[in-house]
Amino acid sequence: MAVQFIVGRAGAGKSHYLYEKLIEKSLKYRNKNFIAIVPEQFSMETQKQILTMHPNRGSFNIEVTSMTRLAYTVFEEQGFNEYKVMDDLGKTLIMRKVMEQCKDKLTIYKSKTSMPGFAEKMKTIVSEFKQYGITDDVLNDMKAECDSKPLLRHKLNDVEIISDAFNEYIKEKVITTEDVLTIFCKYISSSDFIKNTYFYIDGFTGFTPIQYQVLELLIKHCAGVKIAITLPEDEFQSLRNAYSKGNNAISKYELFNLSKDTLWKLKDIINRNNIEQQETVIVGEGQAPYRIRDNKELTFLEKNLFRNNSSKYRENCKALEVHSMSNPREEAAYVAGRISELIVDKGYRYNDIAVITGDMDGYYRYIEEEFSKNNIPAFIDHKHNIASNPFVDGIKAAIEIVEKDFSYETVFHLIRLGFLPVDREAADLMENYVLQSGRRGFKSYGRLWEKAYKGMTDEELDMVNQAREKLVEIIRPLREELKKKKATVREYTKAVYQFVQANNMQRQIDDYRIEFQNQGEISRAKEYEQVYVTIITLLDRIVELMGDEVLTIKEYKQILQAGFESVKVGIIPPGLDTVMVGDIERTRLKDTKRIIFFMGVNDGIIPKAGQAGGIITDTDREFLEKNNYILAPTATDNVFKQKFYLYTIFAKPTEKMCITFSKSGSDGATRRKSYIISTLMNLFENLKIIDEDESEITLNQVTTRSKALDYLSQNIYEHSKEGDSGIFKELMATVMKNKEYSKVINLMFDGAFYSAKNPILDENVARQLYGNKENIGITRLERFAACAYSQFLNNGLKLGERKKFELAAFDIGNLYHSAIKDFFDTINTNNIKWADLDDKKSENIINDSIEKVMEQYENDALNDIARSAFIKKQVKDTSTETVNALVKHIRSGNFLPREYELRIAHGRVDRVDTFEDGNNIYVKVIDYKSGNKVFNVTETFLGLQMQLMVYLKDTVDYIKKNNPDKNVYPAAGLYFHVYDPYVSEIDCEKAVSDFRKKNPDSELSDEELKKMAIEKERFKAYRMSGLVAKEIEIVNAMDHNTITKTGSSAILPVNITKSGVDARSTAIETKTYSKFINHVSNMAGEMQDKIIKGDISINPVEGACDYCPFGGICNFDRKLGSRYRQVEKVSLSDIEEKCNEVDR
Repeated sequence: MAVQFIVGRAGAGKSHYLYEKLIEKSLKYRNKNFIAIVPEQFSMETQKQILTMHPNRGSFNIEVTSMTRLAYTVFEEQGFNEYKVMDDLGKTLIMRKVMEQCKDKLTIYKSKTSMPGFAEKMKTIVSEFKQYGITDDVLNDMKAECDSKPLLRHKLNDVEIISDAFNEYIKEKVITTEDVLTIFCKYISSSDFIKNTYFYIDGFTGFTPIQYQVLELLIKHCAGVKIAITLPEDEFQSLRNAYSKGNNAISKYELFNLSKDTLWKLKDIINRNNIEQQETVIVGEGQAPYRIRDNKELTFLEKNLFRNNSSKYRENCKALEVHSMSNPREEAAYVAGRISELIVDKGYRYNDIAVITGDMDGYYRYIEEEFSKNNIPAFIDHKHNIASNPFVDGIKAAIEIVEKDFSYETVFHLIRLGFLPVDREAADLMENYVLQSGRRGFKSYGRLWEKAYKGMTDEELDMVNQAREKLVEIIRPLREELKKKKATVREYTKAVYQFVQANNMQRQIDDYRIEFQNQGEISRAKEYEQVYVTIITLLDRIVELMGDEVLTIKEYKQILQAGFESVKVGIIPPGLDTVMVGDIERTRLKDTKRIIFFMGVNDGIIPKAGQAGGIITDTDREFLEKNNYILAPTATDNVFKQKFYLYTIFAKPTEKMCITFSKSGSDGATRRKSYIISTLMNLFENLKIIDEDESEITLNQVTTRSKALDYLSQNIYEHSKEGDSGIFKELMATVMKNKEYSKVINLMFDGAFYSAKNPILDENVARQLYGNKENIGITRLERFAACAYSQFLNNGLKLGERKKFELAAFDIGNLYHSAIKDFFDTINTNNIKWADLDDKKSENIINDSIEKVMEQYENDALNDIARSAFIKKQVKDTSTETVNALVKHIRSGNFLPREYELRIAHGRVDRVDTFEDGNNIYVKVIDYKSGNKVFNVTETFLGLQMQLMVYLKDTVDYIKKNNPDKNVYPAAGLYFHVYDPYVSEIDCEKAVSDFRKKNPDSELSDEELKKMAIEKERFKAYRMSGLVAKEIEIVNAMDHNTITKTGSSAILPVNITKSGVDARSTAIETKTYSKFINHVSNMAGEMQDKIIKGDISINPVEGACDYCPFGGICNFDRKLGSRYRQVEKVSLSDIEEKCNEVDR
């Protein structure tokens, strides 16, 4: 036996030399076995290469395999086939189960065993320990070294507990894939097959400890070994010199660390076992790599990338390009366009081109979509998780319906996935019905729904019931099994399988597959082709591994979720002439590629950001490494490892390397270019970044209908206005010749130059919609003032957002109003004097009022006892504070309550207070608001907030009508905020401190002062907002404190100076006040007339669209030329001037 190393630069021809020698010797020794050992994902490409090179296009004594598959060959040879190997899925499922069983023994991870993805992380670390030879004894030694790291010690202890439980569970049943090589080592020495075999090892960048054990035994017992390693001649010579001196000074941060470390360890194995070593072959010695020998730029790049020298390439760059794009989708579109151009214009084959990225998860969908648009055949070397596939989602949703007892969210999550035999219209009706009626629970869904909601026809109710019955019919069998307190995994899984069959999901998934196929989404069609079989296989595996286990529904769901998270699907290459799409580390490009597109060369991708949240952190790994315990590389190690992968990739193309990066991610966040781009620009003086956002595509890049329409739709607005004479004009002229295309283009023009036009409603139609103008209330008028079209949609067409069955803020407000009204009714009924009403008596009355109101309030949303208790407390606390403040307000002046819930022309006033002074009656109206409504002069004058002033006008008219011999004047229209004010601790402490400074001799305690401060601050918080009469006598009558004190009133929105009410107050003279409320009332009448005459203009004021639900109907869009109606701000002085103009 003998070992020979084949070394050389990336692209020097090592693999070609290795397989040439394999073929040559296999032809000479036909009774021997010749096996090429390569990484698993490398095997197909290697087989193709050897078949292509072999003069007979194949041989029975040549095989391409991986280490694991070689182990199975030896097991078969020696009759040890009883080993049943557990796959990753099985490991995840069992890991999830054993973690739950032993979680009470855990210290760090006790609360994390049920977290999504945690089973996968624990499975990974347990597998890693096996791969790196961390046995029980080694793990105990590791823990002993962690006295200074108690957290790490606890983590290792938890891992040991879980690992032991896992191994105990699978003992004598199955082995893991990591165990395969360990067991393989036991049989290598006795294998005649191994003794009769020559091994040719290629494609590895390094080996794990268990793989080194396998290699050592193969080297000792096989016929011979040749190993190819990427290491340039000068680096090899320096390593050989260092090895001869026993000086192992290989830095982990140098470019060829992986290769040197591998070679060093293999030479140790050879010397330790006294194995013959043949002279090392240096392929391409003294020459540039053969595939780029004629390309000066790429030759220079291979020789100087990541080397510590100052060489620069000073000629123009043709073989190296760097392009920036807006986002990953634009990158994919650009690359697809360039590939189309190469195929159409330059005569390339798809197989001449490869695409590489460092972020396959983030890029593969965009690549798939853009390549499909351009009809580019591609093999995307990527397996992706199916946990979010609608089929999987449907199974999880069905289980959640049972688990959460037909909650609204779970029911319509399942229905909206489209797997149930419920059509769209029935689903919409049923969802609206459930939202309005609050239906939930199997009991409710299991009986006939007889009561239709407002506006619902009997036919529609029948449709809802039919949909309900279909849902119950399908879920009932599943529910019967899942609702058991405990059942076996087999029983649960059988129920899930029956649910899948009852819905004929296989046919539905196949329908999706056909649809994706027809749309050109080949990769997605391939995914859907596999997903049904994959999930059914998963269910079979769960039963096989855990069928007799007894679990709760929660535990079963967690097991199922762990299975979904671990299952991935990949795509088989669609043909020979395809573009290879892969990532930096996994994908191996054996075939020579003329051009490589390297996408996503951004910081965070190149180098890849470290994986957060692992069981053993990078800090832990570094600590363990210092103590000679080697595990998988840290994030820092991987950065330098990635440099080696980058070096090999840059040596792959024979003609050109085209690099692209994004200026922002798919989420819009800014991205920076990768350090590798700066490195390249330092090496190549004339390398520039081309910003494709400022570049025009070429006509040859537009090769398909979808590509042409995409380009035109994105640029039609800008280019059409500019009268473009470039590619846009040329492409437009070509497309418009096709009738089908021209229709689409015309629609694009309609959309690009659309501007909202004011619609017109016939007056007769308007009258039929609205009836008499007196039916149009103030709230509708305020909506009309904000936007006439919104009022039409809401009140004319009765459109609106879905009504939901819940206790909304509106209902809470009604509770407050009812409780406060009952409070005042009780005061009146019992003839209680305001002067006799103290806080205790007020509290007793309001508590009785609340109990009465809560009993009378007929709303099923209060049936929830817990919520009802919370609401009662909220209403009680707020109402108590509110009535205390209201009573103090009343006591503070001469105005007394006169009417409650007074019905007037335009609505209902919450409270009317009056003050009579001789022959004059002054009127104050108060509107209770559960929200903090603030009076706005401008909005009132323009009709956007006129309710308060219209109510005041109506009330003045009402009192005048009932008191014809009196003069009736408006005194105030006020909003009273019904709430429970919060007073901060800081404010209280400050108030106490201020009082102490002013009254150092006071005997009051801090607690007494604090209580006084809270009461004072609470009372100030109830200061009302609105408009009051400016005359000081009227203000004094509303707040006696203004008679003796200057400054802000604690009740009214006024400020008092020695000369009276100052300009900062929201106040106007009584004469003007009367004119103002007349103006607002007249404006309301004019708006009523406009509505009846059919005014439905799309004329919103600024802010009216912010929360409007009708934006998708009116198409008001400022980007398309729509403009808000301008509103001029007015002040109280402007109002006085405008109102007094009437007298001139």
